[in-house]
Amino acid sequence: MQRKTHGLLGLGILLAIFLCMMALMRLTAAQVELLSGGQGIIDLTFAVTPSRISAALSRYGRTAAAFYQWGFYAVDMFYALAYGTFYRCAIKSIAERCDMRGAAAEILPMLPVAAVTADLLENTMMFFLLAGSRSGVLMWAFTVFNVIKFAAVYSSLAIVVGGAVWLLKKRLS
Repeated sequence: MQRKTHGLLGLGILLAIFLCMMALMRLTAAQVELLSGGQGIIDLTFAVTPSRISAALSRYGRTAAAFYQWGFYAVDMFYALAYGTFYRCAIKSIAERCDMRGAAAEILPMLPVAAVTADLLENTMMFFLLAGSRSGVLMWAFTVFNVIKFAAVYSSLAIVVGGAVWLLKKRLS
């Protein structure tokens, strides 16, 4: 049976793109922190509450809020696509190499898609909050999407690392 997924070179290239986008995202996050006098990015905090969101928003000045809204999110959008693509391809490759079939083989590669979707929805909520809305509904929606994003991203990471270790162990034995 011929493989349908990326080989190791393709996965390596996707990983390199993901890591480069992560570094760029961290640089833009550091710029927001600098412009805001140390406040930093709310998106990088797990399960941040609406009261904490509101307090953080009040600490952003115009320049920090504008850079967060336009600079950070421009980078974060591509970062989300980079990690989502890498994780999805890696999970599909691992499932194929493990000869996984059935529902698990179909559902597991959708986990990174859920992560990217939640990340982009989280970003959309914060975009409007940074634009001046102080809606409690937007803050709660941000919190929900934030939790879903983190859960799906870290689950994807666990599957990729665990699958890679398992395949390596299988290959070495």
